[in-house]
Amino acid sequence: MSDCHTLEWVQPAPPESVASAMVKICIVIPAYNEEHAIADTVEDYAAHFPDAVMVVVDNNSKDRTHAIVEEHFRGTRHLLLKETAQGKGRAVKKALSRLVADVYIMVDADHTYPATDARRLCDELIRERLDMVVGDRVSHGAYDKQNTRSFHGFGNRVLTQLISFLANKRYSDVLSGMRIMSRPFVDLLDVQSHGFQLETELNVIAAYAKADVREVPIDYRARKEDSESKLDTFRDGARIVMFAILNAIAFYPFVIFGAVGALCLLISLVWGLFVISTYLQLGAVPYIATTIAAATFGMIGLQSITSGLILGIIGGDRRRATIADFLKGRREWNERLDALEAEQP
Repeated sequence: MSDCHTLEWVQPAPPESVASAMVKICIVIPAYNEEHAIADTVEDYAAHFPDAVMVVVDNNSKDRTHAIVEEHFRGTRHLLLKETAQGKGRAVKKALSRLVADVYIMVDADHTYPATDARRLCDELIRERLDMVVGDRVSHGAYDKQNTRSFHGFGNRVLTQLISFLANKRYSDVLSGMRIMSRPFVDLLDVQSHGFQLETELNVIAAYAKADVREVPIDYRARKEDSESKLDTFRDGARIVMFAILNAIAFYPFVIFGAVGALCLLISLVWGLFVISTYLQLGAVPYIATTIAAATFGMIGLQSITSGLILGIIGGDRRRATIADFLKGRREWNERLDALEAEQP
């Protein structure tokens, strides 16, 4: 089997949206130990997206997840893949590398994200020609109503604020598992995250590429009985924070290194002025360690700013090239959607 497939498009029954009637849609569902919810998830999305191809990626499930999906997909065009390397990011990356579509829908397998909302968000992305639409569970309180782990909600709010700051864009729900993405945006991705850092990576890359992202409030269901969240609040939260910071350094080196350099220069200046004033008063330098520290911080500050400037110039050229390729792909995508719309009676 080849590594990449073009979706077999089948003319659906009268669609909910003329704009999305002939668009090739791929639904990506990473699954790990979701035997209690995967059947409902698959059936829900199959009913609302009869023209789409679903790709479920079994990420080393120890329960009956694989068998349940295999039974549901038998005789259909949908795909069931196996990813042995543990982690949501790895599972999604495998799915995205297998199919070519106009629109990609990424959703969790726990049946907490209604397909009716995914349909609405998908239509909005196509109609408005957006790059990514995120299902916002937070703004209208849907997440707080169903969340039974208080630290989950607190952690989500903290991470949202941090990543909004690092990405220089205001987000409401950076950990949402419902993402509707255009082909140009998916083509831009080279998923590096292994686990639940995936959503953070998508937000940071969208900000880096100046993608048109919209958050739309959605409903959020309670988990099925005996179905548990795989996200560990503290362990995965720490990994997400570290991943976001490292990506911010890689994408915006001058901002990060410049801030560090400015802080070091400020420390050097304060200590340096203290040493100079002491010398003018006493005619000697009694604080040798302070003098050395002031000089050291000064050199570190200058080197940090210089490094940030060099990396920023190099990174700026790379970013412009990335955005140029992204815009080219977006134009081609828009032309295809325009042509499909023109074919409608």
